Amino acid sequence: MMGLLSSLVVAGAVLIGLVILGVIFLLGVRLVRPGATAPRGGDPDEAQLLQEIHRSLGRLESRVETLETLVLESRNKGNGPCDT
Repeated sequence: MMGLLSSLVVAGAVLIGLVILGVIFLLGVRLVRPGATAPRGGDPDEAQLLQEIHRSLGRLESRVETLETLVLESRNKGNGPCDT
C-alpha cells in the first residue's frame, strides 16, 4: 500500500513538472516569435498618431525652454517667484 502511494506521488510530481515545463516552453516560443500572429507597424493611423505626438513634444520642449528663460531672467533681476 505504501509503495502504491509513493508511486502515485512520484507520478503526480512528474506530471506537474511536465505541465510546468510545457507552459514555459510555449511562453518562450511566444516571446521569440511575437510577430507570427499580427504584423507590427502596418497601421497608418498609428504612424500618424506617433507623428502628432512627436510634433507636440517639440512644441512642449520649446515652451519649457521659454519658461526657463523667463524664470532665470526674473531671478537674475531679483523680482522672480523663485527668489530665495
